[in-house]
Parts: sequence; structure tokens; C-alpha cells
Amino acid sequence: MKGARVFNFRPAAFAAVFLCLGIFAAYALVFYGLAAWLFIFLLPLALLFGGGTFKRRVIAVLLLGVAFAVGFCAFLQKVNAFEHAKDYQGQEVTIVASLQSERATKAGAELVLSDLTVDGKAENGKLVAYLPASFLENFEVGNRVLIKGALYKNEISIYGLGEELYYTLYGDSGAVVERTFSLFVFLRSRLQIAIESGMDETSAAVTIALLTGDENGIARGLLDNIRYGGIAHVFAVSGLHIGALFGFVMVLIKKTPLQNLSKPARFLCVLAVLLFYGGICGFSASVVRAIVICASFYFAKLGGLNKDFLEALGLGALLVLCFRPSALFEAGFQLSFAACLGMALFARPFQNLAYVCCYKVLELFTGKNPLKIPPKQRNQHPPNIRERILRSCVSFFSASTSAQLATAPLCLAHFGYLSVASLFLNFLFVPFVGVLFSGMLICASVAALLQTVFQAAFLGVILRPIAVVWSAALLAFQTIDFSAWCLQGVLMPQTALVCYYLALSFASDKWNLSKYTRFLMTSLGFLASFSCVFFVNML
Repeated sequence: MKGARVFNFRPAAFAAVFLCLGIFAAYALVFYGLAAWLFIFLLPLALLFGGGTFKRRVIAVLLLGVAFAVGFCAFLQKVNAFEHAKDYQGQEVTIVASLQSERATKAGAELVLSDLTVDGKAENGKLVAYLPASFLENFEVGNRVLIKGALYKNEISIYGLGEELYYTLYGDSGAVVERTFSLFVFLRSRLQIAIESGMDETSAAVTIALLTGDENGIARGLLDNIRYGGIAHVFAVSGLHIGALFGFVMVLIKKTPLQNLSKPARFLCVLAVLLFYGGICGFSASVVRAIVICASFYFAKLGGLNKDFLEALGLGALLVLCFRPSALFEAGFQLSFAACLGMALFARPFQNLAYVCCYKVLELFTGKNPLKIPPKQRNQHPPNIRERILRSCVSFFSASTSAQLATAPLCLAHFGYLSVASLFLNFLFVPFVGVLFSGMLICASVAALLQTVFQAAFLGVILRPIAVVWSAALLAFQTIDFSAWCLQGVLMPQTALVCYYLALSFASDKWNLSKYTRFLMTSLGFLASFSCVFFVNML
């Protein structure tokens, strides 16, 4: 034991955990009829984490109790709003609404509409409308549209609660009522038009997906193969993209006169850039989480505070779940936070282990081992190019391995497959995207500006290098079927997920327990998880 606490108390991280427990308690009450008081016994666990004095422990219990209550009430409020929505039972209606998003499907066009008016009466919630594909040519995101068709109220579901998609409409006619202006929608549209004008179809589709998160333009077969390869997260704007942009802005500030600005001004400049790009991407949950983490880290750096990844992650979860409690049950939210949690818990231990292994191999060939040099003497000599490359490779490999270790069971649970090739492909594509993302964004932005002013005069020159790079990068996915490299057909029950993540937590160094106790708890957790998977799949 390293002290009286079995786990160091982090207010934001633990509040996020108990907020999740409150949401889950409300979910269990609504869908399974389980009484919420069954979860109250978890609150005294805070006495183990609250600190040295009894007063601090009581404060911890109160804080976590409030977080639990907020999560519980927020989810019930969403359910109550859904249940009180009017049921039109397939009536033919005329709706007027704002077009929030659109995408092409095999059956036609799928539109998500908000600010609904049904037969002249305002209704809460959003609506998903299915129309012929030809409507995509006339409708633009942000327009106020009129559609006629049969309207149904959706059955209660987690997805409906999260996105507030209360209704489904099957329409056969429609028109644009008003063409409204939104700066973010306009900029996103100009960006897409410029990319499509200056690149071939495939390269344009993947560039748009990379920069905005819109995957609709990617051919279905290619997108499926990318998913089987385990790198589809590259095209869902998240921490990788926000982190790359954050790093670029930090370098820009350091290398320009902006470094002379005051600390608050520098912080506001960085936050403004991240928020502006987040607006273009629609402020998805992954984008919000990444912006909060980057902003928290930069704020801590400027203020000379302790930078804690778990605290920043907890703050991001609180911000997302307080507004959208049902996001807890969405695959994107779970995968995003699981990846970050995996890196927070295991990236540093994996990195240290990898250094030891690499330097042991280096010692066999050269007879030198930098780890045996005293730290003071080692710090006197800056790392050479070889050592910098080694550190970069080890750092990335450790982070990638940690993230995939944490997300593997969720991939099986949500998608029914696990990519075996993902570790190798992520080792290639994640650094590729991280290094080139900001450059691609700048080139596409300049191209959009030039097209607006001079039409398409310079687009080919600016965007051609990006198209060439993508043609080479996607060659493997156009020639190799990665579905054959996937583990498929394995059911992952929820009990196995709980046991797996408990085992991972004990395998980390965050528990202030002896190594033997942690090893025993980790072994029992993995054994329980694999046993659940085995029995469920055998039955």
C-alpha cells in the first residue's frame, strides 16, 4: 500500500464515473424496472478515495452523490420528453423544419430535421425523413424545407433519446421554403465544393471525410474494407484530428510573434481555433471531448498546474453527458473514451517496457545501453536523430497499443468483428494523418478561398499533391480484402465487458495495492470475462 487510499481521488474523473452510474441506474429503471436505490450502496465506496481526513471523505461522498443524481435525473428527463411527444400514427401531414444533416442511402435520401412544425403546430424533438435520392440535389443543410408524407412516432430507444429523433417521416414530395445562412454550414460547403472540384472522386471523398467527418461520399465497398482494416476512426473527426490541429497551433504560437501575447490571450487564441474547427465539424461528442482535453491541458500548462489526463478526460465526459446523457450508450462515445482511457492507463507503462526491450536489443549489437548511463550525465547530451526517431516510434506504438487494447471488446460488442490487421495499419496511418492533417486542412481552406474568388483556376495545383498521396495510401484497401483478417462471429456480453474493464483497471498502476493483489484481481477479471464469452458463444 502506498498510503491510506486505494485509489487517488480525482474529482472530475470520479464525478464522471458516478454520473455514468446515475445514467445507468435510470436506464435500468426505465427499460428493466430495477429500483434506483440498488445503486446507492456504491456511494460509500467514495470513502476509500476521498483523502486523509473524514471531512474530505464526506465531501467526496456528497460530490459523487450529486453527480449520480444529475445523471439519473438527466436521463429520466430525456425519457419523459420523449414519452410526451404526440403520436401521429402514420397520418399524412405537412411538416416545415430546418435541415440539420443529409446523407445518401441505398433506399434514397435520409434527412435529419429540427425545429419542427407539423400541420402548423410546433413539436419538440427531431425527425428523420426518408425521401427519393433526387431531393439531395435541391436541399442544402440549413435550409427551411417543407415535406409531405406519413408521420410516425419512433419507439423509445437510446438512439432516439440521444439524438432526440422522436419521429420518422416517409415523404414523397417537398420543397425549399427558405434558404437560411449559417457561417459554419457555408464554410463546410465551400470546403467540400473546392475539394470535389480539384481532386478525383475517391481522393475527394476521403479528404472530405478526414477534414469534416462526412463519410457519405466514400464508396460503400471501400469504406467497409477500411472498417475491416480497423482505421475507420481516422475518418471520424476526434482526438487525433483535434490533437494534430492543437499541436500545429502551439508550434505556430511558439514560432511567431504570438508568443509575446499574454497567457490569457494565447489560451483564447488556441481555444478559438479549436472551437471554430469544431463548429465546422458539427460539435460531435468526440470533437467536444477532444477540445475539452486539449484546452484543459493548455490551461494547466499556462497556469503551472499539474496536468492530469484522467481529470481532463473526466471533464470532457461530464460536459458531454450532462447535455446528452444517452450518449453513454452510443458506440462512438464508448470507443472514443475507451481509447483515451486506455492511453491514460497503459501508454506510459508500455512505453517504459518498450524502451527497455529496444535498448536491450541495441546493447546486443553495439554494446551500449543508454539506460545504464546515469541520468545527470544522460541529460547533458541532447538526443541524436536516431534516438528521437526511436522515441517517437515507441511513444506512438505504446499509445496505439493501449488504445486498441481498451477498444477491442467494444468493437466485438458493437460491430461483431475485430480487425487483426488494425495494429499494423494504425501504425502506418495514424502518424500519416497526424503529420499531414493540418497541411491538408490549410491546402483545402486556401483552395476554397481561391475558388470563391477566382473560381477553379488554382485548385488542381494546390490539391493535386493530396490526391496523389491518397491514391498511394488507399492502394492496399483497393487490392486487399481485410474482412478475411477479422475475428468475426464472437458474441461479447455486457457482463464480459464489465469484467474485462475491471481487469484492465487493476492491471494499471492506478490502484494503490500490492503487485500480488493487483495481479490476482487482474487474473480473476480476465478469467471471468473470457468465461462469459466462452459460455455465451457455446450456448
